[in-house]
Amino acid sequence: MSTDDTSSHDASHEARQDSPDPRVRAGVPDYLSEGGFSDSAIEALLALDLSLFQWRRMAEKGEFKGKVLEGMSEKLEPAILQGLLSIAQITAGLGRDVAEPPTIGMVAEVMAVDPSRASRIVSELVSRGYVIRQAVQEDARKSVLVITPKARTFLRAFTLSKWRLFSQAFTGWSGEEIATFSDLFGRYVGGLLVAVSEPAQKPAPDDENI
Repeated sequence: MSTDDTSSHDASHEARQDSPDPRVRAGVPDYLSEGGFSDSAIEALLALDLSLFQWRRMAEKGEFKGKVLEGMSEKLEPAILQGLLSIAQITAGLGRDVAEPPTIGMVAEVMAVDPSRASRIVSELVSRGYVIRQAVQEDARKSVLVITPKARTFLRAFTLSKWRLFSQAFTGWSGEEIATFSDLFGRYVGGLLVAVSEPAQKPAPDDENI
């Protein structure tokens, strides 16, 4: 590396460390640039990162679901609601190869919780009359979960409320824009699923520690 290159590298490093943006201080733009991303793509990815942060924050605080539940006669705590939605999802086969009678193990998988936690949630749903346990004819020791009419009434109202709110986010969008967004977001989620399934990479050593 020449003297000029060294000076430029040092200046770039100092500018990076002086930035108030932790992503810049960590060298994210440099990493993306070395990966072949253009300046405009890097700028767009950093903006997307902020949008996803706001989206995650809203999801973690339960703001969207809280708004959906406004005005509904029945209100369920977040974990109980998620349990009921998971059972409905499995029953309908949404995001799965086929629809099938839910079990506590399946609910635990969808909710990403341990079976004991899923069992407690299901027990609460049963006690409130949203779900019943039904024995499997082929194996009396095994039971599946069945949604009750009370749950169907709640889910119908919840789904309509959700879609009224969800559709507001796309007010003014063209059909083409919605289709493009859906396709690209699906690709993003698919790529992220692949990325998280791969072995973790060791972080590159920081220049100042070399």
